[in-house]
Amino acid sequence: LLEKLREYPDEKCVVSVHGGSGVGKSEIASLLCYYLQEAGIGAYTMSGDNYPHRIPKYNDAERERVYAQSGEAGLRAYLGSELEINFKEVNEIIRLFHAGEEKIYLRRMGRTEIDLWYDPVDLSGVDVLLIEWTHGNNANLRGIDVPVMLGSTPAETLAHRIARNRDGNPDSPFVTMVLEIEQDLLTTQADKAALIISKAGEVISYEEYKERIDGEKL
Repeated sequence: LLEKLREYPDEKCVVSVHGGSGVGKSEIASLLCYYLQEAGIGAYTMSGDNYPHRIPKYNDAERERVYAQSGEAGLRAYLGSELEINFKEVNEIIRLFHAGEEKIYLRRMGRTEIDLWYDPVDLSGVDVLLIEWTHGNNANLRGIDVPVMLGSTPAETLAHRIARNRDGNPDSPFVTMVLEIEQDLLTTQADKAALIISKAGEVISYEEYKERIDGEKL
């Protein structure tokens, strides 16, 4: 990552840490932020999970409604799209950061209506903005300088998700289908990643990543 950042010696840089749900984006982004700061590089981590149009419980209900109405094809059209995600707001944050804005209001979101607010964040002295987010390499996102993909296979991602059990029913048929669609989206975007990191922490090529994904499907 430091080698990639050297390509932007006099510019503010936006790094996305992306991958499947439960793969460890938050943990890796936090570690990268810590080590960048230890190296004397101002860094800040924001979560893209705060930018769906609906709070989690309503977005979950909308996913189920879309599926009930339009089947898997409709769900594929909804997941990770501008219908689900407020990419416009995230793109504006990235634009402001690149422009050198020192105070940017960032959205905070919990799981209820009252857990939604904005905080002014002081980004003076911050040269690297890390965005940890499943959709951090989405075609609707603008201004990402270094996309870093955590390239776990679907089985590895599901195992991590079950161990974490944040959603209460992480291996239900519907959640499994959502994860499979999510994985397909990530795979189609993987060739744009500046770095792909395996579950074992290795830097791997796009070709190696595809081989592992395809091998799991056999």
